[in-house]
Parts: sequence; C-alpha cells; structure tokens
Amino acid sequence: MNIPQGYKQTELGIIPEDWEVVLLGSGLRFQTGYPFQSSYFNGDGIGVRLIRNRDLKSDDSITYYSGAIYNEFIVNNYDILIGMDGDFMPCVWDKGVALLNQRVGRLIVKNDWSPRYLYYALQEPLKQKEQGTGATTVKHLSHSDIERILMSIPPSKEQRAIAEALSDVDGLIAALDKKIAKKRLLKQGAMQQLLTGKKRLPGFTDEWVEKSFADIFIHISTRNHQIDSSLYQSVGKYPIVDQGQIPIVGYTDDVEPIVCEQDGTIIFGDHTRIFKYVNYNFCVGADGTQVLFCKNNMCTKFIYYLCCIMEIPNTGYNRHYKYVKDNAYTIPSNIKEQQAIVTILSDMDKEIADLEAQRDKYRLLKSGMMQKLLTGQIRLVKQQAKIVPLGVEVPVVREIPVATHIIAGHIVNRSHKSRGWGRTKLQKSLHLIGYCMQLNLGNEYIRNTAGPDDQQLMNYIDQKFRQYRHVNKVCEKLPDGKTHYSYAPTPMIQDVEMAYEKYPKELREQIDALIDKLNTMDLAGAEILSTLYAVWNNRIIKQEHITEDLLIADFYAWSTHKADFEEARVRKALNYI
Repeated sequence: MNIPQGYKQTELGIIPEDWEVVLLGSGLRFQTGYPFQSSYFNGDGIGVRLIRNRDLKSDDSITYYSGAIYNEFIVNNYDILIGMDGDFMPCVWDKGVALLNQRVGRLIVKNDWSPRYLYYALQEPLKQKEQGTGATTVKHLSHSDIERILMSIPPSKEQRAIAEALSDVDGLIAALDKKIAKKRLLKQGAMQQLLTGKKRLPGFTDEWVEKSFADIFIHISTRNHQIDSSLYQSVGKYPIVDQGQIPIVGYTDDVEPIVCEQDGTIIFGDHTRIFKYVNYNFCVGADGTQVLFCKNNMCTKFIYYLCCIMEIPNTGYNRHYKYVKDNAYTIPSNIKEQQAIVTILSDMDKEIADLEAQRDKYRLLKSGMMQKLLTGQIRLVKQQAKIVPLGVEVPVVREIPVATHIIAGHIVNRSHKSRGWGRTKLQKSLHLIGYCMQLNLGNEYIRNTAGPDDQQLMNYIDQKFRQYRHVNKVCEKLPDGKTHYSYAPTPMIQDVEMAYEKYPKELREQIDALIDKLNTMDLAGAEILSTLYAVWNNRIIKQEHITEDLLIADFYAWSTHKADFEEARVRKALNYI
C-alpha cells in the first residue's frame, strides 16, 4: 500500500504520524445518570430540569425534578451527552443547568482531550454501533461499549482547531434553521390572514363566496396509475408521488402517468392528512393517495393553500378524505385575487426553499469536512519537524483564527461605502477592533509608515474572501499611477453575517459602534487613530510613563510620514480616544 509521507498505517486506516490510536476509556470516564424518583417529576417548572433520553433531541415535553439533588449528576452547557437507548448519537447540551437521569450518559474527559472534538469524532463509531445492534425492539448502549471504542486522537491543538472549524459550520446551519423557522411562522401568519379574508390586498373589493367540494374539485381515479412500492426505481421516466411528506418517492417506466393539469394538481393523504401541490405528470405510489383537479374557474394553488389551513381531526390510521369532501370552502369570487394571494405565498415558499437549499449545502459541506478532518486527510495545524539541524531556527506556525475572516467580512459589509474605504482602512479597523475588544484575531502588527501593518494577516483574509466568495477584491489604477485596493461584499456575505450573529450581543454592539465611528473618518483619520492606539499600547506593554505629550511625541517618531498630519488634528484624535 502506498502510504503518503508523514502518515502511518493503523487498525483505523492511514492517519498522520503524530496522531494516536487509543481506546476511548483510556482518556475519559463515561458517567451515566441517576434513577431519580418519578414521584418528584413535574411539568410545572418546579425544581431543576431533568434530562431524559428523549429530551436530548426534543423539547416537546420538559420534565422538572423537585426532590433531593446530587451534585455529581448536574449537567451544564457544553457537556457532551449520549442517549443509551434508541438513538446513540451524541449531543452538546445547551439548555442550561439540568440533572442527568438514568440511561443518559456524559463524557468526562480526564486528560488534554477536547470534549468538542470527541463530540464530532464519536458520531461515526456510535452510528456503526447503532446499526450493529440489529433489529431489536429497543437498542441499548453500555459503559463498556463506549470505553472500548477505538479512536484516532490528534495533538490537542489540532483537536481544538478541528472542533472550531466544524462548530463554525454547525453555527451556520443552526442560524439557517432559526431563519427558516422564523420564515415559516411568518408564512403561517400570512396564510391565516390572506386565506380567510381577514386581510385584503389593495385593489380587491369583491365579496368572497362559499363553495362546496363539488363546486371546486374533480376527483381523479388512480387505479390505472398506481404502482407497488416494491417496483420503485431510483431513476425512470415518471416520478412517483404518495401520501407522505417527501415530494417524490421513486420513479417508474411501467405505469402510465396522471397528466397534470396546466394549473397543477392537489394530492391529499387519506391516512396522513398531508396536502401537496404537484405541477408535473406523475404516477401514484400508495393506497390512500387522493388526486384532485380543480375546475376551470379556480386557481388550483390558491385552493391548495386553503386546504393546508383546513383543520382535519386526527383519527389515527383511518380514512380522512370525508373531511375534505364535507368541508365548505370560502374563496374570493374574483380569480385575480386568488392569484394575487398565491403570488405572495409562493414567493414566501421560494424564500424558504432557497434557505433550505443553502442549509443542505452546508450540511453536505460539513459531512465532507468531517470525512477529511477526522481522518487527518486535511491538516489544520502544521506538523512540526521531528529533527531540526543545529543552528537552524525552528519556524513558528502562525495560527489565524476563523473569527478573523468573520470580523473582516462584517467590516466590509458595514463599511464598504464609507469615506476613504480600501485595504488600508480595513486593516486599521481590524487592528482597532482586535485590541479594543481584546479579541484574538491572530494579528502580529509591525511598525510601518502608515501605522500598524500585518500583510500576512491581510493575505490570509484575501485568501478566505476568494475561497468562500463572500467579498470581491477590487483593483483600481489611480491617476498618479499607484494601485488602490478595495473590497465589496457579494450576495454571499449573508453567510458571514449569520456567523457574526453567533457572537454575544454586547460584543457585537461594541464592535458595530466602533465601526460606525470609523466610517465617519477618512483614511487619514483612521490611520491617526490606529497609530495613536499602537503607541499607547506599546507604552502599556513596556510599563513606560504615559502622558499626552509623550504619546504625541511617539506618534511623530513613528515615521517621517506622520509629519504630514497637523498636531491639532492628532491631539483631537487622542482626546477622542
């Protein structure tokens, strides 16, 4: 087998030479919860929240415990928990202080391993264990199952880098999920207003009329267009639609399709109570799939939306079609009003679908990242050479955190139309934000004519902007022959903004307030401010005496270029600081 240089063959496959293969039990203790007495359980918020197996994935039914508390079973945010029955997938607890109930486990790390790295690295082994338990009614996980998992463990610095990279993608996915949920609520509210006539669109005053099922629908027989699920194909001429939530469940070449009307078709699940709108020819895949065409004087998609807010009681796995047939439908008499309402709701649907597609893209990206990062195929931390000849200086690996790219992209989005905007002003803004807010942006500024300068940092930012296409770098030739570099956000800058929203609100407000102040300044103002901050910071670091006159002197001693600025302006900037 051809093993790349710097890698080795192990029982887990080919991994980097500086990674270890260890049993999970050698580096952590797996603690299971306590069997708290159910007589003290309540759903009224009395006592401390209790974590049961089902609570790891859902907040549908929150349980509290009001009895005696044992401190060793208290869980805090960012603890890694694993359900020991059913779904073994780990989760990061983020819902505050709670008690660990029986059949829920917690990872307690004993050495320098990163819990967050273990959270990601454990997902595939636990998935394999879940699949290997067979078709038992309830799947169980034990202490020894966890402790005997064989893991590849990178050096601690690389563990943290991997965890941070994957956490950033998780943050983007979570932000999109939150945005999608908000858009769905907005759409639901709009449907309740527009489809009931509570809110009328401008220009429409015609009355709404009540219609029966027979006034609106034509029921289509599916007998000659139905196919058994055992005959589904992954590809084929015609898509198959059933009564479930998934739009297309398979394909077939063997059954003649139902020819969809130009205005679309409505599908109703007799057992599932699910409505779907279809605008392509299709075959039917399951008994209980009801197909409805609308009559010519109706807008089919309006009727579909109207059906979606219909209240149909859940009677279990029974037939529910009778509720659709017996229902009365109140609709606008003017079909143009129906179509106008459909336009608004369809636009909202498209916005949600676009967000879902973007989220799914990030999920695929994360899956690929996990495959590469957790096996060492891609390294985030450069491996140090094992042998260094005498007299040769060991190069220091420069680490620039992901936060730098996020903050830089946010500055571009907020400042690209400000006075004196360009590469220099972006750098000065980063310098001030990093130091004023005490953020680790991986900056190592050197003394340069125009103030603190870090070209390696700026090259990193340029590379990230190109890689993710969040920002375009603009090159402009000036009349004096010099080249001016600037930055402009692309539509994909929203990815950066969603990541930025993960930071605490107070920190974001402080950063934005500073950016807004810098936006009122031209490039010279930003340079003066940045240089003054640097000389002041230098005196603090060296524990030297600080007065206003000394800081002004340091400013002009920075470079001969500083003589271009009037002392009154420099003193005004110092007072501003």
